[in-house]
Amino acid sequence: MFVYVERNLGFEAEHHRRALGHLPGVRFYVDQAANRVGVLTTEQVKHGMCQLVVAMLRERRLHVAPRLISSNEHECRIRLREQMEVYGFQFKAPANPFQKERVSLSGKLGGMQDDVCICLQLACYFTQLEEQRAADSFS
Repeated sequence: MFVYVERNLGFEAEHHRRALGHLPGVRFYVDQAANRVGVLTTEQVKHGMCQLVVAMLRERRLHVAPRLISSNEHECRIRLREQMEVYGFQFKAPANPFQKERVSLSGKLGGMQDDVCICLQLACYFTQLEEQRAADSFS
């Protein structure tokens, strides 16, 4: 199993690998250029992930399993729905006329989190990339 963890300013991705990397068949994605565990979610990557998930939803290629592996399936579904409803473009006005308007993708509004939404996007985006890499290696 390949594990894709979001890499951020801390070293959480490395901590995950240290805690779970000893399990049989578990491998973590390593960014070879940075020599760091995890996926650096740059603005370009976030936009690509978001566009792919939107396309998959529009084409009805993305579904939630009828049964979830969770201690509380109902709460898990509610959290996914809430985060998907809030996640989107956040616009920040410039502080002065010489700055540009900033646009980012986030679901962190009013104390909410976007971890489940980011996890879903990472899964869709990097699964597709791995499928493309595998197809290219057979060409």
